[in-house]
Amino acid sequence: MSTSLLSPPVVGSGTDVLVRGEGLTRHYGMGKSEVPALDLVDLVVRRGEFVALVGASGSGKSTLLNMLGGLDRPTGGRIVIEGVSLGETSEAELVHHRRRRIGFIFQSFNLLPTLTAVENVEMPMMLAETGRAARRQRALALLDSVALAARAEHKPNELSGGEKQRVAIARALANEPTLLLADEPTGNLDSRTGTAVLDLLCRILRERGLTMLIVTHDMQVAAKADRILTMRDGRIVSETATSQLPA
Repeated sequence: MSTSLLSPPVVGSGTDVLVRGEGLTRHYGMGKSEVPALDLVDLVVRRGEFVALVGASGSGKSTLLNMLGGLDRPTGGRIVIEGVSLGETSEAELVHHRRRRIGFIFQSFNLLPTLTAVENVEMPMMLAETGRAARRQRALALLDSVALAARAEHKPNELSGGEKQRVAIARALANEPTLLLADEPTGNLDSRTGTAVLDLLCRILRERGLTMLIVTHDMQVAAKADRILTMRDGRIVSETATSQLPA
């Protein structure tokens, strides 16, 4: 029996539903046995929603995030994002999904060290074959939106941790995604810087009407979300609306 947490009931396809996962499983081979990383997970995320995935290491959080981003395919079940069933798409279509629908934000920033901040933000647009002038203009505007216009020509080794993550956020927005996937985005930052980065992300979500799933071990980070999904042993075992949490 699958773990079904569909918060609130969904009728029909629902134009407000951005992400739907049904009976998702992911097994990895280990010798002659298989290890389940995900075990019959059901998931619905609505447009404009901010959802936190929490749980111990190995609970399946990052595996689920990677599937939603098209970086991995399920062993079983179905993922539909904006009406597209990812398990039934070609590799070329998955590349398009990653470039056009998804913005990734990583704990370790994943900036290219030989490129400046503005060039790092331009990279996704370059891969999407956006013209040079247009991508430079948009990259500079995005850096300005995260208060880094003055650092546009600096390389990652000249930036603080918080500045690197703000560049990474600008890069995630480069191709105007509908879904942000953040894997421990404050994990490499001190508490004060992490809070500032999280506040920036929340502001961007509100202003742009974006949807975000964030993987975190920090319950103070998770409490900023609309919903918290707790994972254990590859399953979603509980769901909490943060409006119900004590002040």
